[in-house]
Amino acid sequence: MTLTAILPSLRASIPDPLDATAWPAHTEPTTDDLRVSAVSMSRLAEVAGTPCVHTAEEAPPRYRPRDWTPRVMSVAVAAVTAVERTPAGIALELDAVLPDCAVLDEARLIGRRTTAPRTAARVGSDAVVVPGDVRVGDLVCFPCRRALTHREVVAAVPLSGATR
Repeated sequence: MTLTAILPSLRASIPDPLDATAWPAHTEPTTDDLRVSAVSMSRLAEVAGTPCVHTAEEAPPRYRPRDWTPRVMSVAVAAVTAVERTPAGIALELDAVLPDCAVLDEARLIGRRTTAPRTAARVGSDAVVVPGDVRVGDLVCFPCRRALTHREVVAAVPLSGATR
């Protein structure tokens, strides 16, 4: 249990800690953003639009073998397009496809500060951990264990009137 979990009001002044082994090297959380190798994920989403992907080098494990070489991994940013609150919990829709390599329990809300406690929400059949006050338009950023291309996170849009 972390200090920000015990006293959620602290999230306005210090960021939630992150698991450094799940994120790329040189990842720095702030109260309302995440920087990966000095690239702001909020700014990346602003410039490139969502969903977007940033690729960086894997962080070294705490106890690494001599022959260890870093792999490339990614951080994806998606926008929340729909939120449904039910007695069973929160259901979200994102403008991105969640890849199988995504580490969803490390997802972070970026673009605004919140002191709401983190809770599990459903995205399709997957569970993602987000603040309880998540709303449409919020940006969610999550690490992926391998390098992704933009094409892998963009939802396919069917052509209307197309014949096969």
